[in-house]
Amino acid sequence: MRRLFLVLFIIFPSLIFSQEKNNPLYTISGKIIDNTTQLPIEDATIIFKSTDLNQIKFGGITNARGKFSIDVEEGTYNASVEYLSYQTKNLNISTITRDLNIGTIELELDTEYLDEIEIIGEKSTLEFKANKLIYNVGKDISAASGVVTDLLNNIPSVSVSPEGEISIRGQKATVMINGKTSTLTKAEAIKSLPAGSIEKVEVITNPGAKYKASTTGIINITLKKGKDEGLNASITTSGGVKDYYGGLLTLNHKSKTVNFFTNTSYSHSNPITTASYKNEYFNNGVSTSFLNEESDFNNKRTTFVSTIGSDFYISKNTTLTTSLNYSNLNYDTSSLTNTNFLDTSHIETSSNERNYLGDFTNEIIEVITEFEHNFKKEGRKITSYVIYTNDEERKNNKVTNSNPNFTNEDYTESVNLTNTIFDLNFESPLSKNSNYAIGYNGEFGNVPFINTESLTNTDINYSENVHQGFIDYEMEGEKLYFNVGLRAEFVEATIDYVNSNTIQLKKYNDVFPSLSIDYSLNNSSSLSVSYRKGISRPTPHDLQPFEEKISETSSYIGNENIDPIYYDLSNLSYVFSKEKITLSSSLFFRRYNDYSQLVTFETGETINGAPKIITTPRNIGKVDQYGIDFTTSFKAFKNLNITAYAILYNFAQTGTYESINTNNEPILLDFNNEIVEGNFSVQAQLKIPTLFNIQINTKHYTDSKGPFSTRKAYTFASAAINKDLFNKDATISLTVDDVFKSRVTDRDRFDTNYFSKSLIENKYRTIILSFTYRFNQSKKDRRIDFDTEKNIKPNY
Repeated sequence: MRRLFLVLFIIFPSLIFSQEKNNPLYTISGKIIDNTTQLPIEDATIIFKSTDLNQIKFGGITNARGKFSIDVEEGTYNASVEYLSYQTKNLNISTITRDLNIGTIELELDTEYLDEIEIIGEKSTLEFKANKLIYNVGKDISAASGVVTDLLNNIPSVSVSPEGEISIRGQKATVMINGKTSTLTKAEAIKSLPAGSIEKVEVITNPGAKYKASTTGIINITLKKGKDEGLNASITTSGGVKDYYGGLLTLNHKSKTVNFFTNTSYSHSNPITTASYKNEYFNNGVSTSFLNEESDFNNKRTTFVSTIGSDFYISKNTTLTTSLNYSNLNYDTSSLTNTNFLDTSHIETSSNERNYLGDFTNEIIEVITEFEHNFKKEGRKITSYVIYTNDEERKNNKVTNSNPNFTNEDYTESVNLTNTIFDLNFESPLSKNSNYAIGYNGEFGNVPFINTESLTNTDINYSENVHQGFIDYEMEGEKLYFNVGLRAEFVEATIDYVNSNTIQLKKYNDVFPSLSIDYSLNNSSSLSVSYRKGISRPTPHDLQPFEEKISETSSYIGNENIDPIYYDLSNLSYVFSKEKITLSSSLFFRRYNDYSQLVTFETGETINGAPKIITTPRNIGKVDQYGIDFTTSFKAFKNLNITAYAILYNFAQTGTYESINTNNEPILLDFNNEIVEGNFSVQAQLKIPTLFNIQINTKHYTDSKGPFSTRKAYTFASAAINKDLFNKDATISLTVDDVFKSRVTDRDRFDTNYFSKSLIENKYRTIILSFTYRFNQSKKDRRIDFDTEKNIKPNY
């Protein structure tokens, strides 16, 4: 009954709106290009206005190839094409009585643009496309302050945990920069990338064969790269409470032959986190001891991140791009942990004060060369890129204890990743409505790890060679879009344990199919279905088989024998767009075989009467996950936009973990479990002309109950307010993250012999004031906001 309700929930709106009466429609198609570079212009606006009242009646936007296809009722119109910083071009068509292809339209740059008045409206914050959600960062009021992880929390279906893990629909996401994997998206670097350097974010829920098989969902971050001719720049300075300050420079200079661009930022922050742990231990159901810990973590972060590059327009059809990404991250971490061991009467038996000092430095150099050539035959092109990365990490750790029974530590960890990626793609049309693409991607990486302590030295060298290729077919009809692909990946990973002179070789050779179908029910709604097979391979950290101490009684150890997870992803989606409202809902199903997760168990050892606990990754049975999500974007009034998102999913796991501890006692953990969880969010944007703009985002996460732990529900809110100054050449912004200081991780862990309660939270909320000044840039947006006139869902 529940599943029937979910299906009706998606299909019912289409049954209603498909009954609408439509007048005769004719399809107007064509292509928009830049008259200088002859390159296609994406998101150019084509509008058809009534000749009597001059109101917008129909319209649409171009796709990535500059093409458009718009259904227009029979009649007489004034038609034109508009795009940011280009001259508006009137089309030489008026009366529509048949299908018409108007050919290729060339737009010229508007050198007087900055002095012109603002056109009708603005681009929506959210754009729904086939298998993709686009979040336009320029419309996010909080974007001027903070970093990428702050921004991602504002996007429907995307979640960032208090620990910084990024997920889509509850599953870990792959983050890309400008459509490519990058070390800028690693956990340490992504926290340092300023939100103000981003143009848009694409959320791809079911990636096709063109993407790696290890991606269950993709967050593609597009960095700003100026498109206007001449010199354009913006400078942002920021300051906040509790030792926060920084700045961002974006600059580009474009001519007919070269476009130079850069995004450079510096930031300093000092977030402080507190953690509380209360543990109780049992023997045959009777309490034997207690352990309480209180910790303060002080994290001073200084970061410098810069992207610099140039587009070289070799000819009208050929572009060469070279760029350099550089990051320098410095984290000085100190923590103080007070530990108290108690007997069954809660009388202290011993205590310890643990001081930790950590110095983490990370320098990343990434060199990218890209090439694109468009052949004379429309739609045929070849693209290629090479990325070389050198990523050096060094971490100095020092631990001192007040209790002489505990071991002081002084050790260094060093990791130096070198990686080279070569990518080559070819696309070509097969017919007017279909095309194919083939491609190859090779990735060759080496990650030596060295752990140096006073008496020991651990030296591990991990290398990985990946060869992968794909073939992809697309067909676009008037109402039907069809895509099928096949991807093959051949992976060879080598783990060299230098100290023991042991080498472990792992090979993964697999083929992964994908399928996507989208059908337009009418001008306002569409239905799509997709399927994909994929794999999640273990990371070097998963495989490292040596102990990393978390506290005196808890450690992590990798597992060199862990196997990859194979999964199947399927999705059924419905999108409805009409006037002031857009609705999107999806049913999804995921199956994970040989599911791996972190397993925590007692080793059999005791420390001051408290059991020692080990956490390690293990393959545990199978997981089925199915659920529904719902996104709506509603323009309640002219200046008020509301976006809401909800997801509920069922997580069913089967499997057990069996082992033997150091006392030769059996360990049996039963992971057979089924839970329902989800999250909900509401974002409101209010724009008061001539005064200010305000944005409030609220998120709620339900309880997450596993077989051996429960994470309590929590709700948090963020707010931002900004005001334009100096004829919109400048903007001042104030953002507050975690307004009510309610974003906490409250978790209970339990088993037969212990119960642990933990509470982790930020000590202070984040408050940042920023000021942005733009040189030869405009905040104006020449795109039409069709919601104020008539909603248009272009077909292309």
